[in-house]
Amino acid sequence: MAGKRSYDDGCAAAFALDLIGERWALLVVRELMFGPKRFSDLKADLRTITPNILTQRLEDLEVAGIITRRRLPPPAASSVYELTPWGRALEPVLVELGRWGAQSPALPQGRPISAASVVLSLRTLFDPTIAGDAALRLSLVLDGVPFSVRVSNGEFEVAAHRHDGNADAEVVTEASTLDSLLANNTDLDRALASKDVELTGDRGAFECFLSWFPLPVEDNTAAG
Repeated sequence: MAGKRSYDDGCAAAFALDLIGERWALLVVRELMFGPKRFSDLKADLRTITPNILTQRLEDLEVAGIITRRRLPPPAASSVYELTPWGRALEPVLVELGRWGAQSPALPQGRPISAASVVLSLRTLFDPTIAGDAALRLSLVLDGVPFSVRVSNGEFEVAAHRHDGNADAEVVTEASTLDSLLANNTDLDRALASKDVELTGDRGAFECFLSWFPLPVEDNTAAG
């Protein structure tokens, strides 16, 4: 990373920002949080990034030891990028950033959003006090990518590229539609009628699921 700008500060947080503080770097990490992706996949999910910038960020993150690149065997014969264990340890950082940003009244609504971002927001916003002791298994297909979700005893688990044949319900939709349902900006009846959401299985289970992810409320009690 010769020539890269640095804060030249001994603080570990400053050093961390030297590694992931460049524009797009942390969003690349976000997109890899649920498994490896090809360059073209990352470019599609990070819609407005240029190929040159994406190439540079991937190189920087690889040199830093945050991601690694490996060649897929034939017939694929292409490269994928994936997080190292150290890179995967950034998940709590992304979760807390998301929780902090969600408290802003200026949070933009209705903008394009990737499947990885929506699933990460599920981890961010899940409220075990609302879910209580409910048990649920859900198969989600977002933008063509399958995710299996399991909630039990106040614990939330999600895994990518897995289909749960024993799920209570299966939901096929776009990431932006699920995001809008979670924010109560889209009515489920209307989404089903318009085929924006395809649901098989227990509709009630999915409705309960949607209620378990409230937006955090800004806490002003500490002021003054």
